[in-house]
This record gives sequence, structure tokens and C-alpha cells, in this order.
Amino acid sequence: MMRRVFLLLMASLLLSGVSAQTKKTRNTAAMDPSSVLARKISATYTDGLKAYFSGRPNEAMKVFQGIILDNPNHDASYYMMSKIYADQKSYHDAEQSLLQAIKADKKNIWYKVDLADIYMQKGDYAAAAKLWEAICKEKDNNEYYLYALSECYLNMKKPEKVIATYSKMEDIIGHNDEITQAKVQLWLYMNKVKEAVGEYDKLIKLFPHNVEYYVKAGRIYQSNNMMPQALSYYEKAMEMRSDDPEVCVAMANYWEQQGNRQKQFESLLPLFKNSSVELVKKTAAMHSFVSAAVNSKRQEDIRQAEQLADALIQAHLDMALGYAYKASLNVVVKKYRESMPYFEQALSRDNTVFAVWEDYCYVLKQLDDWTPLLKYEQDIVSLFPNNAKLLCGLGLGFLQQKKKDKALEYLKKANAFAYDAELKTTIRQALQAAEQ
Repeated sequence: MMRRVFLLLMASLLLSGVSAQTKKTRNTAAMDPSSVLARKISATYTDGLKAYFSGRPNEAMKVFQGIILDNPNHDASYYMMSKIYADQKSYHDAEQSLLQAIKADKKNIWYKVDLADIYMQKGDYAAAAKLWEAICKEKDNNEYYLYALSECYLNMKKPEKVIATYSKMEDIIGHNDEITQAKVQLWLYMNKVKEAVGEYDKLIKLFPHNVEYYVKAGRIYQSNNMMPQALSYYEKAMEMRSDDPEVCVAMANYWEQQGNRQKQFESLLPLFKNSSVELVKKTAAMHSFVSAAVNSKRQEDIRQAEQLADALIQAHLDMALGYAYKASLNVVVKKYRESMPYFEQALSRDNTVFAVWEDYCYVLKQLDDWTPLLKYEQDIVSLFPNNAKLLCGLGLGFLQQKKKDKALEYLKKANAFAYDAELKTTIRQALQAAEQ
């Protein structure tokens, strides 16, 4: 924008408009810059610019139209008229003004650029593309013009031409991940998987040690069910960086889709041991393995889930999740007493997750020992003041300690919030015992 403003101001000094043949005709072609009329037009044009940039477009329009009466070849006035029309969204009038400006000065590329923009505003992408093609031939090192041309091709639904234009942009600015991704998506839109991967093959030749491109190429093949080709790229990435998180995840997802649980586990284990990888990148896989262990109760599934949970704990000692999963896995094999320390470690790190409290209460019920819950009395009252299950647990714990007053206090609160029939029965029986 600043460049265009600069050019407009320069025009006010340099364009003396042009050319009178005789005093009998106002519309002339090669005005002597030192003539009275030329100096008058130059001063008047400057007044028009001041009016336009001061937010008085109607006044400016009258000035430029007056100049055209004196000199119909005053291209700068036509250009300014086009800007005013464009601001008012009168695109047809803007187009006509620019055509007159170009007729008067065929070498001014800014007029052509603005005309191409007007065509795009009108939705005439074919006309815009034709003009942008000419502009790009004239200025073959400007990526912005190429981008505008690609936008026209995109709206004309010519994806191969869009790709070719993007490639020319890369010749100017160098490799760009966003452009590569756009080209890949266009190839896939045309259902040309090999060509899509080819974009990453080009980058692999340039950056042979960047595993990101191998992973992205493999994922394209995998998402299109071309599994042998996908595996080839993943294996190359693993050879270079077997500890890279993205490589591990990609390989694990591949083996999961193939139904090979052992290979998936082997791919994930280095990821889980890596403490520099955020916990959030591991949770989905951890949940998947724990769910498999809970549902199948197969020894191998349990072993894999436990190893991942152990790795999670070691990599993230201060996080609750690994301990919670380890506790749950002990519950699966009915090692209730062994699960207790893991639940307590989880709760000491994060006591806000109700699912952990719920599983902990299940274990206490199996052990028929609610007294360990009492050390969390203040946590429960603060965090879950209306939860019948936890309040009942506190009541049962105090009842087992023979503190009947405290037991009655929590059992009555639990009864007020209980809806589950089984829980209400438990509370009623506990109340009867506490009241005796």
C-alpha cells in the first residue's frame, strides 16, 4: 500500500499530462510540460490527490474528471478514478477507468495489477487469469503475482495449473512447507497419490535426513491403504531416528491398523520412555492398551499395558496418569491390595479426577476396608461435597472406626444426594448400624 501511495505522489510531480496540438482543442496528446495548461493540470492533480487521501472522494472525483476534460490521455487521473470507483464497489466503472489508463500508458504494470484485482473482485477469474499470466511474464520474479494467478486457477477448478504456479513460486522463494502441503492436497483431490508423495520425494532429495518428510509420505500411502509403500517410508525413518516421537507414533499407528499389537507395542515403548515427549502425546495409546487389557484380560495384553504404564511413571514421575493406569491394571487382575499405593500416588499428584476416586472406592469396597479414605476427608468435602458415593465411603470409614457421630453425619449427607438403588440400600443399612 505504501508503495502505491508513493507512486501516486510521484505521479503528481512527474505527470504533467501531456500534450496539446493547438489552442482550439483541449484534448491533446503531447503537452509541453512547461506550458500553462500542463502546469495547471499538474497542480490540479495534486489537489485531487489531497482530496482523496483526506477522505473526500467525491471532491477528488470531480477534480480528476475535470482533468480528463482537459486531457483525455491523462492516465494517472483515470487510475485515481478507478480507485474511487473500486472503493465504492462500482467495479464496472473501475474496470473502464483502468482500461483507459492502460490505453494511455501500456507500460504501467500497476494499472494492470489493479485491473486484474478488479476482475477478481467481479468474479471474472478467466479474465483475471489472462491478465495475471501477462503480468507474470513481464515480472517473472514476483511471487505475489503468481499467488494471485494461482487463486484464479483455483476458482476456475484447474488444480494442475495451481500446482504449476505454486512450483514457480517455490523457484523464487525456495522451499515452503505450506506450499508443499497445498500441492499435496491438490494432488490428492485429483486422486493422484503417487504425485502427492512425489512432492515429499523432492524434499527428501533436498533434505535426506529430515524424517518428517518420510513420515508424511508414509501417512499419505497409509491413508490410501497402500500399506507396503507406507511401511517402506516408515522403516527408512526408523533407521535414521528410532527415538523420534513422530516416527514412533506413525509406526505404531501403522501396526495398529495392521492389527499387530506386539509391533505396535514395540514402536510405542521408546516413545513412552522419552521424558521429553509431552504426556498428552502418549495418553491415547496408553488408554488403548489399558482398554485392551481390561476387555480381554489376556496375560500378554496386561503385560504390555503394565510395561507402558511403568515407562510412563518413570518418564513423568510427577504426573498422576501413569500411577492411575498402573492401579487400574492391578484391579484387572484383582490385586486390590497391590493397587492401593498406586491410587494413593495418583491422588497425591492430582486429586481432581473423579474416575480415580471411583476406582479407588471400588478397591476399598472389595477389601471391605474404608478407613484409608478418611485421610482424604477434607479433599472430598472440598472437591465433591454433593457426591453420594464418596460421602458414603467416608461414613463407612468412620463407622468402621466406631466413630458413629461422624459416620451419621456423612451417611445422612450421602442419603440426601443418592439416586442409585444399590447405593441407597448400602447407605440405609449403614445408617441403621450407626444408629444402634
